[in-house]
Amino acid sequence: MSAIAPPSTLPRVLVVDDELGPRESLRMLLKPAYHIQTAENGRAALDALEWFRPDVVIMDIKMPEIDGLELLQRVKTADRTIEVIMITAYASLETVKHALTNGAFEYLIKPFARQDLEDVVRRALLRRHAELGARGEVVRLVEEMRQLSAKTRELEEAARREAVEQSLRVTQLSILREISRTIVGELDPRELATGVSAQLQAALGYDRVTVTSKTPARAEGEDPRVVMCTIRDAQGPLGALVADNRASGRAIDPRERELLEMLSEYLAIALRNSRLYGEIADTKRWLETLIASAPYAIVSIRADDHIDGWNPAAERIFRLGSAEALGRPITDLLPAADYTDAKQRLITGQAMHEFEASLPSEQGRPTALAIALAALHGRQGELKGVIAIVRDITAQREVEQQLHQTEKHTALGQLAGGIAHDFNNLLQAILGYAQLMKQNPGDAEFLNRSLNVVEAAALDGSETVRRIQTFARLRPEEQFIAVDVNQIVQDAVAITRPRWEEKIAHDRRPLHLRLDVGTVESIHGRPAALTEAMTNLILNALDAMPDGGTLRIATRQERGGPVTITVGDSGVGMSEAVRQRVFEPFFSTKGEAGSGLGLSMAYSIVRRHGGDIHVDSQPGRGATFTLTFPAARERAKPGRPARPETAWRRARVLVVDDEPKVLATLAELLQSTGHTVIPAPSGAAALAAYAPGHFDAVLTNLGMAGMNGWEFAERLRAVDPNVAILFITGWGLREEDQDRLDTLKVRGCLFKPVRPGDLDAAIQDALV
Repeated sequence: MSAIAPPSTLPRVLVVDDELGPRESLRMLLKPAYHIQTAENGRAALDALEWFRPDVVIMDIKMPEIDGLELLQRVKTADRTIEVIMITAYASLETVKHALTNGAFEYLIKPFARQDLEDVVRRALLRRHAELGARGEVVRLVEEMRQLSAKTRELEEAARREAVEQSLRVTQLSILREISRTIVGELDPRELATGVSAQLQAALGYDRVTVTSKTPARAEGEDPRVVMCTIRDAQGPLGALVADNRASGRAIDPRERELLEMLSEYLAIALRNSRLYGEIADTKRWLETLIASAPYAIVSIRADDHIDGWNPAAERIFRLGSAEALGRPITDLLPAADYTDAKQRLITGQAMHEFEASLPSEQGRPTALAIALAALHGRQGELKGVIAIVRDITAQREVEQQLHQTEKHTALGQLAGGIAHDFNNLLQAILGYAQLMKQNPGDAEFLNRSLNVVEAAALDGSETVRRIQTFARLRPEEQFIAVDVNQIVQDAVAITRPRWEEKIAHDRRPLHLRLDVGTVESIHGRPAALTEAMTNLILNALDAMPDGGTLRIATRQERGGPVTITVGDSGVGMSEAVRQRVFEPFFSTKGEAGSGLGLSMAYSIVRRHGGDIHVDSQPGRGATFTLTFPAARERAKPGRPARPETAWRRARVLVVDDEPKVLATLAELLQSTGHTVIPAPSGAAALAAYAPGHFDAVLTNLGMAGMNGWEFAERLRAVDPNVAILFITGWGLREEDQDRLDTLKVRGCLFKPVRPGDLDAAIQDALV
C-alpha cells in the first residue's frame, strides 16, 4: 500500500491483532482520542508503517507467521522512535524481558482496564515526543557547537575567545545532558550501545561509533580521525567508547574529544547499572525457577493477609489453581487463629514460626500440613508481608502412627514373656495355697494366712493387667490431672522389669537398678502418656547397655522449683552428632532393630505436658536424660471423684456374663453387699428375663459369645431407654469407644478383677 495517511492533528495508533474481537475492542476504546488504524497480522502492520506512519503500535505477542516479538524488532528497525505496547494473555518473565529488551515501551496482560490502556498510550506518546524533541535539540546544539568552534579559530581577541570557550563548554554540557537522557533509563547493554551510537552518528556526523566491553590497545601516534575513550568506574575498566572517521577522512575536533570523555563517565554509570540489572534479572529468574520447581508450597502473602504469590506445589497441595488463589484471604485456607497468632509473633520480632494444620479432603481423609511462616520486612523494619512454606505431611504422619503402633506392639511383645513369667508365679502361689487349704480345713490361722496370700497374688496380677492396659491405651485417655511422679516411675519400672530380667537370664550380663525417689510435688498430666515416656526411656537405656551396667532413676525438686526426673545409664554413650539428633523422628542408631520413634515420642509427650527434656552423653560414658516439669502445686488426686454422701440403696441387679465362674462370683459379691441379684448366662437369656421396672441396674460383660455386651445394650435400650447400664470387661476399652458409650448412656465401666467395695460403689453411682 503506497497511499499516505491523510493529515490529522490526532496522534496515530496502529492496532495489530489476529483476532477480530480484541482488535475492534481496542479500536473502539481509543477512537475518541486518537487516529486509529488496524492490521490483522504482522505483514499488514509492516505495510502500514510506510503509509500510516504511526506514533504508537499496540500489538499482540501471540500471532501466526510473524509473532509479536519479531514484529517488534522489525518496527524498531524501521523507526526506533515508534513506541510499541505489547499485549498478551500468556505473560511470563522471559517473554516480558524479551519484549522490553527489544525496545517495547510497556506490556499489558489481558484482561486489562480501559484506564490502564489509556494511561499507557498517553505515557508512550509523551516519551515519543520527548525523544523526537531531544534528537532535534541534539542536532541543533551540535551545529551550534561547530559554529562556535569555527569562531574560536577566527577570533583573535583574548576576551572574545574566552567568551566563546565558555559558550562552547555550555553547549557541550547541553549536548551531554540530551544524550544522557537516552543512557540513564536504558538497562540492556546492547540497546545502550545502539542508542548512544545512533545519537552520536546522527548528531556529530561520525562515520562509525562503537561501545565495546573490551578496551582496545592505543596505537603509537594517535590517528586524529579516531577517538578512543576508556569507560571506567571506581571498580575498574568497563569498556571503551570509540568514534571513527577514517572512512571519510575527517579529523575529530579536540573539543569533541572532551565531549566524548565526559560522555564516557555517564556511560560507566549506565554500564554498571546494566550489569547489576542483568545480575538481578538472573537471580530473579533463578529464584522463580527454584520456587516453581520446589516440592513444597511457597505462598507470598501481603500485609493485608491476601495471597500475592502461588507456586505449582501450592496448586497441588491445596488443590486450587493460581487464578482462584491470588487475591484470596489466606485465612480461607489456613486456620485463622493459628495464622493470626503466628503473624503476631513475626510482628514482635520472631524470625519464623511453625505450626500444623489439617486441610479437609473430598476423599474423606484430611491432609496434614506443616506450615512455616517467615516475615518480609520493609526498609524501615515494618512487616510488608509473609512467606508461607507448606509441606504435605499426611504420609509422614501415617507412617509415624504405624511405627508408633509397631513400637508399642514390639514393646508389648518383649514384655509378654515377662508377663507370662509373673502370672505363672502368681498362679503357682494361688494354686499352691488353695490346695494346702483343702488339706488343712480345720487350721483357722493357716486358712487366714493362706487367704491373705491368695488375695495379695490376685491383686498383684490385677495391677500388672492395669499397667499393660494403660500402656496399650485399652483404658480411656485421662484428662490432665494431678499426677504423682514417683508412682509414674514405679509403674514404668514394673512394666519394664521383665525385659531386663530376660536380658539377665539370656545374656548373662549384670544389670542393676538404682532407684532414688525424693519428695516431690505432683505435676499436671496424663498418667498413661507419662508412663509411656518413662517406659521408652528405660527400654532405650537397657538397649544402650549390651554388656550390662547400671540404670539410675531419680526424682527431685528444689524448693519451689520444677519437678525433675533423671534416667541415666552406664552404657555405650553417644557422639555429639548423635546427641543432637537423638529426638528426631525415625533417627536410630540400632539399624533395623529400631524404629527411631521411642525417644521422639518421649520428647513429644514431655513437651505436650509443658516440660523439657535434654540429654548429656559422651562416647563410652553412658547417657543421662533429664526431664523437668512445672509443679501442679497440689497433691495427686484419686482417679475417681468422691461420690456425694447419700443414703445407701439396695438395688435389683440383672448380672450378665457367659463365664459361669465369673457370673457366680459377681452375683455372690453383690448379694454379700445386700443387693438382689438375677444372674443371666448370656445376652439372649438376659433379654428374656428382663422386664421394664423390674430392675434398677444391669451389669453386663462386654466380651461374650453369641451376643456381646454392645449388642445386648443396644437391644436393651430399645426396650427400656432409662434403666442404668454398667459394663464390666477384662479386655479394656479404647478411646474411640467413648462416643458409643455416650450414645448408649452407659453409666460406667468396670475393669476385671473388681473388688466388692468398688462394685457396690459403681452400683450406687448408677442409681443417683
